Amino acid sequence: MNIINLFKNNIKRILKQKAIIIIAVIVVPIMICVAILFSTKAEMKTNIALVTNKVQNIPKNSKIEIDVMRKSPAEYNLLLGKYAAIVKQKDNGNYKVITLKNKEDKRKIEAFFKTGKVTYNKEEEKSKRGVGTSILGFIMMIVLTQGVALTLTFPEDRDLKTFRRVLTAPVSEREYLIAQGLATFICVYVPTYAAVIITKLCFGVKIGFTIGGLGLLIGILSAISTAAALLISSILQKEISVFASGVYALTSIMAGCFYSFKVNNKMFNYICNVIPQKEFMTLSQGIENGSSILKFKAELGYLLLCTILFWLLGSIITKRKLKSGVY
Repeated sequence: MNIINLFKNNIKRILKQKAIIIIAVIVVPIMICVAILFSTKAEMKTNIALVTNKVQNIPKNSKIEIDVMRKSPAEYNLLLGKYAAIVKQKDNGNYKVITLKNKEDKRKIEAFFKTGKVTYNKEEEKSKRGVGTSILGFIMMIVLTQGVALTLTFPEDRDLKTFRRVLTAPVSEREYLIAQGLATFICVYVPTYAAVIITKLCFGVKIGFTIGGLGLLIGILSAISTAAALLISSILQKEISVFASGVYALTSIMAGCFYSFKVNNKMFNYICNVIPQKEFMTLSQGIENGSSILKFKAELGYLLLCTILFWLLGSIITKRKLKSGVY
């Protein structure tokens, strides 16, 4: 038995899982299509919550959506990206701005409510996140969770002791994981890429990337998703999907996949910067803003390093557990 035979066998087994296939081939592509259409129609307006008892003389801007309310919303809405800022009007006419953005952005928001104007310099305009990057931030969460869902044959083989029996054939545990990884990668990549391209071509939406660029970025996402799924599956025996979903949700929020932010805390920002999703968002934003992918060698190298590291750790953990008799 070789890698090709294992790969074919894994594909056949995945295709027999009707519930998984329906989600991967139908539900997920529909979610992606809806996300793309919604994001392009929304024109990426900045949402701000204004807490005030006075509804007159509220400034207007085509790129800013202001929700006027009497009671302040919970501040976790800033982290979730529902609001870019919560602005509270004081009795003396001044404003208190609560935001996860930096001090300069905070100053501009306050100035906007005082003067009704907001200005950006050329560097700030260039660094602003586009529709395409925001779409990929949403897709990233889907791709990561799909990776775990489609690596189902590995935990199944371990539980049924099929994994050890497979290794009695002329195949190593590393070759087994390569075959598993290839099957997972293809089953994640093909539906995701097809959904994005079909939406782009059929509805004529402008995502901000070329077809080739989208293929490369989604390929990078799928590779990370596959490697991370194999690592998590090698560490955990049960509740793999629940654990992975929690980790992916937390790290995606911290990496700014749903909303770009920075806080005035060096340690927190350092932790966020080492998350692979953060480097991917930086890479995507740079490409969408017109920069060459070669300008992001550090980000590409880091993403490749993480993919290889996840894969090697998963392989080492699997080998050790195999020798210890866990599998």
